[in-house]
Amino acid sequence: MGVEASALPPSVQRYAGRITDVDSHEQVPAQLWVETFGEAMRPFAEVKLAQPYANGNHPNVEGYAGDTIALSRENVWTNKGCIAPGAVDVRRRLDVMDLMQIRRQLMFPTAAGIYGMLVYTAPEGSGMWRVFGDASRDMGRRMMAAGNEWMVAQARISDRVRPVANLYGETVGELTANARSLIGQGIRALMISASLPPGGVSPADNALDPFYAMLAEAKVALTMHVGGEQMLFRSTVWGDAQAFDGFKVNEEMSGDPLRLSTMHLAAQNFVSALVLGGVFERHPELRVGVVEYGAHFIGPLAPMLDMWNDMARRNEVLVAGQNAHQLSMKPSDYIRRNVRVAPFDFEPVGEYIEKHGLSEVYCFASDYPHVEGGREPIHRLAANLRAHGHGDTVFERFFVTNGEWLLPD
Repeated sequence: MGVEASALPPSVQRYAGRITDVDSHEQVPAQLWVETFGEAMRPFAEVKLAQPYANGNHPNVEGYAGDTIALSRENVWTNKGCIAPGAVDVRRRLDVMDLMQIRRQLMFPTAAGIYGMLVYTAPEGSGMWRVFGDASRDMGRRMMAAGNEWMVAQARISDRVRPVANLYGETVGELTANARSLIGQGIRALMISASLPPGGVSPADNALDPFYAMLAEAKVALTMHVGGEQMLFRSTVWGDAQAFDGFKVNEEMSGDPLRLSTMHLAAQNFVSALVLGGVFERHPELRVGVVEYGAHFIGPLAPMLDMWNDMARRNEVLVAGQNAHQLSMKPSDYIRRNVRVAPFDFEPVGEYIEKHGLSEVYCFASDYPHVEGGREPIHRLAANLRAHGHGDTVFERFFVTNGEWLLPD
């Protein structure tokens, strides 16, 4: 540690080498997908290799020469995508983290994992479904399985980089068995689609209690990441309007304002079910992260859940003869204790905390090496916190301790 600590803004320098990053990615180029992940990736690789390079996140890097770009502050913060230092080689990622002053980092998939989830959850009629049709579901599972195998291997390199594996299952039994297998192989964070009922049931269903208990005991974070929200809506035509044409697609998400402003709804629905359904009451050590959906929703959500829970739990509105479970804390308190949310670097997180509190919830995320992570995210987020008068307590929570809930020792 200690490389270029002066590159951090003064308000963050005291946390040099201690920063926790709850969102980064591998970004293997499509040229290497079959070699790296196996034959399961060939159909999708052929699609991407037929597309011209579109933006920093696009995986078609013609003439890719390897993870060899020089390690420097300029290259780390401004070179994005597959060519960024450590985008492919996790051992080099450790050097990148030293330069960024990051102690520990969640590493989400991109190639097999995110794309696999997009294929797996493709609604009928969507762009992805139009490419692969009825084969989407099975193909997505095979892609995610291939990505998980690679992630397991990366997890052995260093505890500082925590690979996040895809979790899926058509039944509670399959979901639990898949999670148990991944945990047994050293995975300490799992990514689930926010828009599919886990194992085919509500996130609050008591049938999932052994699953949640297993995650809590192993201190394994359950995360939702952009790309898994597609199945919330039965139809994809809501955004298929002329007004939304022409916005670039950033691989994980469409850049049009309607989809950007609604993509968090699946995660919000999932978290609401966990909180109101008493999951955190029954499993106080369960760790849940919401990543790359923005953080704008969590502040208003907390008091809204308090209000509706209070109204719905009054005896006079309960069905006669039923004994609905009562929570021992306010829903907002479970969010504060169990849930962590990462803002984009352009979000006014200082204003969020000023208005809504919940300073225990927001976490720093670099999204390295994806372009939407921004070029100076630490500087931008620190400046906003400072502009709203937040001091050392909030800074340490945001850059260090809040994220440790998802990345425990």
